[in-house]
Amino acid sequence: MSRVLAGILAALLLGALMLAGTVVSAGEFPEFPYVTKEEAKSLGLILSFTQRGDIVEGSNQVSFVQDFICPHNNPEYPGYIRMAVFYFTDNEAVEQFKWFVKQGKNSTDRVEDIIGFWDSEKKGTRHYNYKFTEGPGYAELMEVETDEYYDGREIIFVKHEYEALVGGHYLVSARNEYIKGKTVCDLEGPLPVLMNLYLSRMSDNDIRVPENVRQGNETQRAENRTERMNRTIEGLKSLGASWGEPIIIRTPKGNLIKILNSKTAYHGKSSALGWKFKYYGNKALDTFIDQVANYLPKPLGLFKDYFKADKDINLFSDSEAVKKTAKDLHVDEKSASLYNDMSDIENREKAISPYKNAVPSTIQTKPIEVVLNSMGVAIKKTLAQDYRWEFEETAKVAVRYKKAGLKYKDIIRNTIDEMRDTTMGMHRVNMMNRNSKGDFKDQEARIRFYLNRLYKEGVI
Repeated sequence: MSRVLAGILAALLLGALMLAGTVVSAGEFPEFPYVTKEEAKSLGLILSFTQRGDIVEGSNQVSFVQDFICPHNNPEYPGYIRMAVFYFTDNEAVEQFKWFVKQGKNSTDRVEDIIGFWDSEKKGTRHYNYKFTEGPGYAELMEVETDEYYDGREIIFVKHEYEALVGGHYLVSARNEYIKGKTVCDLEGPLPVLMNLYLSRMSDNDIRVPENVRQGNETQRAENRTERMNRTIEGLKSLGASWGEPIIIRTPKGNLIKILNSKTAYHGKSSALGWKFKYYGNKALDTFIDQVANYLPKPLGLFKDYFKADKDINLFSDSEAVKKTAKDLHVDEKSASLYNDMSDIENREKAISPYKNAVPSTIQTKPIEVVLNSMGVAIKKTLAQDYRWEFEETAKVAVRYKKAGLKYKDIIRNTIDEMRDTTMGMHRVNMMNRNSKGDFKDQEARIRFYLNRLYKEGVI
């Protein structure tokens, strides 16, 4: 290997090592199942990414990930399937599976208003519907978010996930995310098939998930559409005073809802489309900055990541930054909000970015860059989910003390003591201590932060 290539490898690996620790020999990997490109193609998919993480000294886990997308995937609507296997050296796989089951059982349908980003007006209604199923060794959760706008548009976001616990140490996950009607291939049918391919290739394992994709009753779906149309019309009527008068135009293909604007203040901006434009436009701008940086004087080009971070701060409001993090890391907005408040990973990445940017990106280094980036995303996602886990554990303890009649100051003290006692030495707590910023490196500071939020929300 040439000195130049060796330097490239060293620079690219520096960021991951600073986040993760000391890498142990590759011979210590457990065996992981996988799907070949040919098998993916037979299911109408493209294998777009495969990554096996390193075993890290002091860590209790190692993972294997494969991503699948549709042929001719539309980057504006990037639906995908992600297969992942996590191997834990301790009891964490069991705990993670129990947590998934608990979350699934506690997921209840709910409805909330859609509020515009720009004018803070109500634009429609958002429905969250969940279906949870538990079988021998596995669990399944389907989440469907239906956004119904008063101008007649309907956008349906789907997230479907299976998890299986194998041998007490392996956690196998199959998940898809997509916008209904926008994908160019089927992402539902292959999901349980891929899950079973993985499960069938693990020794001494007979866990399987049902492969028949459930199809809703057509009559029921028609009734649901009629009910949603009636709700939409009522919503439009309620906005008549501020927007204008709604009218219904009957066409051969059905009813088309229009609004006759009587006030020039309404510009018909859509929060969903506006957000999509901003999010993907920002990604395109990041790519442009990367390209321009190659032609800037050396000192400026090395600090391109600082320019991108500063741009994001000015471009996205606090609520939009949370939504961006949620989409980047594939987590819920609660996890993303806590991550934005407490994580120090981005600051450390910026600090080492000039050294990484000093090495030009080439065809030879691209595979390594992709792997390191994916490892970074996986670490961030785990950290975000751990923050939410710690927040919710804190909430359960605090609410219990509140019901017992304790005063607020006693709730704080007892909650901190109990959380420290019950989570002492846990890997996820150590991970949060290492990767949080400022005072949040200490668990007590994080718990006080959670309790303050709970107080403001009226929970305690």
